[in-house]
Amino acid sequence: MLTWAATLSACSRVEEPVSERRLVSSPAASVALTAAPLAVSAPAPALLAPTQLMSLPSSPYQASIFADGEAIELLTSSAAYRLMPGKEPMLRALDLGFAATVTRGSYVYWSQGGIWSAPRRTPSPAPSGATKLAALAESPQRFVADIARDEFVFLTRSEGDRYAIHKLENRRVKTLYTSPGSIDALTMIGDALYFVERPGPGNFRIARVMFAGGDAVFTASKGGRWPARLAGNKHVIYYDGARRDVIALSLDLQQERSLAKDFICSPLAVATNVYCSTMEGIFELSGTGQPRQVVAASRNLITNLAVGSQRLAFITDVGGQGQDRLAVNVVPLGEPVAADAPR
Repeated sequence: MLTWAATLSACSRVEEPVSERRLVSSPAASVALTAAPLAVSAPAPALLAPTQLMSLPSSPYQASIFADGEAIELLTSSAAYRLMPGKEPMLRALDLGFAATVTRGSYVYWSQGGIWSAPRRTPSPAPSGATKLAALAESPQRFVADIARDEFVFLTRSEGDRYAIHKLENRRVKTLYTSPGSIDALTMIGDALYFVERPGPGNFRIARVMFAGGDAVFTASKGGRWPARLAGNKHVIYYDGARRDVIALSLDLQQERSLAKDFICSPLAVATNVYCSTMEGIFELSGTGQPRQVVAASRNLITNLAVGSQRLAFITDVGGQGQDRLAVNVVPLGEPVAADAPR
């Protein structure tokens, strides 16, 4: 497997765009390998060495990151950065705001009173090629998609703290679900939407509604702190902060089990396995056995994770003295190499 260090800069500082243009990367810094100490027993697997792809003068807490088998996508309020192995990073100047998402083929976002879609694969420099999908007076709370699919939904909040999940049908807004309380997390897995709902004070439940429509299905009501994020593949994964457990919930919401107990997992990302950010580094949960550390502790706070079939990417806060700056790091999910703490 080709590593990204051969093609992308170890630290390319890129300013926010005023127009579309290619980013130019400098040669990656070499990583020194340390000799393995002699030991009677088999040594633990080496940690993965992150490569810093770029650094931007943008808030790490308002940027989002996505990954699939083709590319890593970083979205800020004013641009999309498409990162692919063996190619220069591509910058797209788009008015994304802070609610945008990525589908299989497009960036989906709200701008100037409408919902827009711009193709992910349009070469730069080029016009954005954005298409207005529908009129919408105000920006949604967020757009949500499964990156393997072209469908998307969006979450709105209206007067009286009324939350609702919608999709577009024939360029018109169709409501899939209206909540009696608040919706605090929302994800799409395949053709279903999963969300955390607080119908009343002091309790929450996890719900499912199909993209095609129909009645919502709920878990039993739970007490304590509600999950801030849901993710998943073959299960719905969330971090129970009250119990400090990582939970796998079946897609029909009927069964759940603990993947790790007394273990912090925030933020998290899910592909075949679950990846958890902690103060000690990034750990992998495979569903069996103990958590396995794959990345050393970062010198900076990790604010977001994304994982594809071959790569794990994450955003770190590298700002100082009150200034916003983020960095994007990536590790290959292949043969481990010597560890180097990410910046």
